[in-house]
Amino acid sequence: GAAIWAPGRASTCGSTASAPGAGGAPGALQLSDAYQREVVTASRYGQSPLDSPSTVAILSAQDIRLSGATSFGDLLRRVAGVDVMFLSASQPDVAIRGFNKEFSNKVLVLVDGRSVYQEYLGAPLWAAIPVTLEEVERIEVIRGPGAAVYGANAVSGVINIITRTPGEGPDQVSVAGGAPGYGRGSVVLGGRRGDTRYRASASYRQTGRWSTEVADGGAEVDWDPGQTQAMEVSQGSLRLDRTFLGGRGFASLSAGYAGGFSEFYAIGTLGDFYLDFDAPYLRGDLALGSWRLRAFYNGLDGRVGPWSTVPGSRADTTLNSTLRLDTADLELDYDAAFVTGALSHRLTGGLGYRLRAVDWPYLSNPIVGTQPEDPIVEHQFSAFIQDELSLERLRAVASLRVDRHPLVPLNETISPRLAAIARVAPSTSLRLSGGTSFRNPSALESYVDLQQPSSVDGIYVDTLGDTSLLPERILTGELGLHDESSALHQADVAVYVNRLSSLVVLGDAVPKISDYSPESAGFSAGTTGFVNDPASYLGYGLEVDGRLFPVDGLDLFANAALQSVSRSTPVDGGEPLVERDGSSSGLKLNAGVAWRSPARIDLSLSAHYVSAQEWRLRTFDAQGQIIEVIEPLPARSILAARIAARPLPDESLELSLSAWNLADLLGEGRFREHPKGQLVGSRLYAGLTYSF
Repeated sequence: GAAIWAPGRASTCGSTASAPGAGGAPGALQLSDAYQREVVTASRYGQSPLDSPSTVAILSAQDIRLSGATSFGDLLRRVAGVDVMFLSASQPDVAIRGFNKEFSNKVLVLVDGRSVYQEYLGAPLWAAIPVTLEEVERIEVIRGPGAAVYGANAVSGVINIITRTPGEGPDQVSVAGGAPGYGRGSVVLGGRRGDTRYRASASYRQTGRWSTEVADGGAEVDWDPGQTQAMEVSQGSLRLDRTFLGGRGFASLSAGYAGGFSEFYAIGTLGDFYLDFDAPYLRGDLALGSWRLRAFYNGLDGRVGPWSTVPGSRADTTLNSTLRLDTADLELDYDAAFVTGALSHRLTGGLGYRLRAVDWPYLSNPIVGTQPEDPIVEHQFSAFIQDELSLERLRAVASLRVDRHPLVPLNETISPRLAAIARVAPSTSLRLSGGTSFRNPSALESYVDLQQPSSVDGIYVDTLGDTSLLPERILTGELGLHDESSALHQADVAVYVNRLSSLVVLGDAVPKISDYSPESAGFSAGTTGFVNDPASYLGYGLEVDGRLFPVDGLDLFANAALQSVSRSTPVDGGEPLVERDGSSSGLKLNAGVAWRSPARIDLSLSAHYVSAQEWRLRTFDAQGQIIEVIEPLPARSILAARIAARPLPDESLELSLSAWNLADLLGEGRFREHPKGQLVGSRLYAGLTYSF
């Protein structure tokens, strides 16, 4: 295969394992054979999964196409150890190895290495990611801490959505439509002119709601109660890549936009919300020799509030607001190889700066010299270094990163990682690793100034942020095995233990006497705020993942994840109170089969199962105190199927029919994935793709 290069990534056009020691060459021109199977997310450069210091799962472009999935959330369900929870049809909450929640905040999400994690909110906004499924080459999922390489928010894992290299693959036009209210159309074009490659894409997608509501008593609402769409988004992107100096240098410029609206469920008692948004981004990369400079800007401008409100009510007057988020990021990286005696080294490192600004009435600016309504501006700095040492079949990876955040002590952001990898056979590796990660408190947790509803009508609680919060921290140890010893299979086994501490939660309210407030349409029961939970969590688990390719055209996969999480709460003068945390399913199973027949017909079937859960929901009582309500959820499963035909001899046209949650199509498969979420429904849709 021809050699190719792209910033921050390597090609994976086949499943042949790399030879021992293979990986992206150090320096700006990271060349890789087009038929090597490599990952880039674990170490920021291309390497075989056999040499990765972390457990890695890869969803290829073929996996994506054959799955019939309509969203990144649907795809990620297939990965061992990944929790996907839809409270509405448009917003998946994604966690790795437990601790999922509304606005899940412990997984760092990247697009081609660019962070799309919204630090202000503490979660990614999946609807605002300007990437079509048709232009994705693969998705890499790193299970385990990633702060030593990526810094804050890579607590339990990293998801990197890697798009096709400009100029690769066919041009495509794709349309799909079905029920409930599902529709999608996309165009992806690309090409090459000398040393310049380009790719352009545009798409529209909409998703119907799983349920609709009106205000109590059928009162008038600001948001149309007959609104049946959970999401409508238009998006587009353009990327230009160019090599120069005879291939020794590289430059890339890309820009994109996503705009529309999305339904989501906010934290705590805030309930069902909408977001109207415009989200542009701009990115540039420049690489020469061993150095690379990368810069990007992410923006979000929109309107947010409850999905339906009665005009003049407290929710209407205090919760509807405008939102403006801006992030500018600059990073300089170095990557080089050298030898000391019998040891081979690959040394990488970098310095980074990030500017973030947020303007949102939910927040109050406490910075000296500013007014409470002024935008909040933060300056963040980072430095990381990593050395990969190799001696025959043994590798050791030592990584260290430090982040400077204006609200967090420097010693709380030091993130080390150590890993030892042994090739116990030419295509089998054993890995022992350990590391820490952290999540900085979000702007919402640090600066919020909001009247949050209680479980009693007319009673609200003044909710304030705390700029002295400590980061959430996780300590992880892991033993893993990766095997590619034949062309007929791939297998992973991982055993891990996690200790999570300093979770950011709402604390009890301080009671106060309050008169009725006409402006807020209620009484204040007191003042509360975010605090670091004194309890710690201990989780341990086993993940087994396998793929089989018994004959040409037939692929099978299956994986299982076993997990147990306990919560230890300090007790004055006694032993800690240890309780099982049941919000994470103890067992998750996935299995599927895909067959690409000689008759140009594809068939695929997949099943997903999670065991029962028991959620401890925190809410306010009439006195404004935090109470825990136990909400059980039964075990549930999802069955999906797809059939596709390519009627033309050149296979340029594909017609498909997909069904998701088949049991619901028969009237028996509705369930909730969170106690306050909507009943998860089904999808049935047809699609057409033309490649040219």
